[in-house]
Amino acid sequence: MLKHFIYCLIPIVIFIACSKSSSDESDSSTSIQYINKITINNNKLKDSTVLGGLSSIDYLGGNQFVFISDDRSEYSPARIYEMEVNFNADGILNYNFDKTVFLKNRGGISFEKNELDPESIRYRASSDTYFYTSEGGRTEEWINPFIWEIDREGEFINTLTIPGIFQFNNVRGVRENGGFESLSFENDTIIWYANELPLKEDGKVPGFEVGNYPIRLVRQDIKNNVVLNQYAYNVSSLKKKPDPKDGFFINSVPEILFIDENKLWVLERSYTTGVGNFVKLFEVETENATDVKSFKALAETDYSPVSKKLILDFSDFNQRIDNIEGMTFGPDFPDGSKSLLFVSDDNFNAEQESQLWLFSVQGID
Repeated sequence: MLKHFIYCLIPIVIFIACSKSSSDESDSSTSIQYINKITINNNKLKDSTVLGGLSSIDYLGGNQFVFISDDRSEYSPARIYEMEVNFNADGILNYNFDKTVFLKNRGGISFEKNELDPESIRYRASSDTYFYTSEGGRTEEWINPFIWEIDREGEFINTLTIPGIFQFNNVRGVRENGGFESLSFENDTIIWYANELPLKEDGKVPGFEVGNYPIRLVRQDIKNNVVLNQYAYNVSSLKKKPDPKDGFFINSVPEILFIDENKLWVLERSYTTGVGNFVKLFEVETENATDVKSFKALAETDYSPVSKKLILDFSDFNQRIDNIEGMTFGPDFPDGSKSLLFVSDDNFNAEQESQLWLFSVQGID
């Protein structure tokens, strides 16, 4: 595989001019401008850990970011990295891994292999703590997905009360590798998360037929541990079938970002054998969607999902796309636009890359 790329010298700008329609009721406008992309060098150890599996990114302040590795304590103990990323309006300049924090179980020791599947991480400045998700353990007795709050040293503080529908079951609940990969704070007391793939009782895994493949966007009061709302989001169908025909394929939601009242950004990334990776970012409106919090199953049920519109397609930039799973806003640029960074998970595969993509965003607060 090629390891080096020639970046575009002229930034590509995507203008999202919002017009009123059945799926888009907004009269605002947003522009997202591609700046550049770099590849993180994983061919070394950091604090005796194998670099890789970078599945999520969040902003800490200044030039500091946090990344979570989705290593299930297979290559090294489950961990997060605090990292310095330096960039300006012309692109990413350099990066440095500053600190490794090992995730600990309730007893204060590192997780055993497959007890944890860490995926998404968010920083809450008001408490100087992290919140992270686990898709669940792959031990003989499956561990259900969870969301924990931890301190900056990886020690357990608290757990969120998760609705019972997000548990492993032979006929209902979350699918294997389809639990929580996404987190986003609305404010200090409200958090959003979503299941990566539809619950078994809600719909099928996204395929090539146009149809409903709903996941649940969950809005939860973490101060009182109460779910406030759930909204159905339909994951897109895939376009090109695998080669060979029995090859692997997937499309799912690895991350979300809260934008403002009734508005989220939802990341979809797909992979199809013999075809490649595709990554798209959608803007979601919840205002006219049905609150499905009390719905035990979405299949063959009447409801209105959130509206969605495409605002960013990574295929537009003539760059190699890898398994992009994390996104965050960073510091503002001098012109007032927001920086937006994405990170890809290389799955500890020598044929894949840990990529950092940088964009600037205008038109949102």
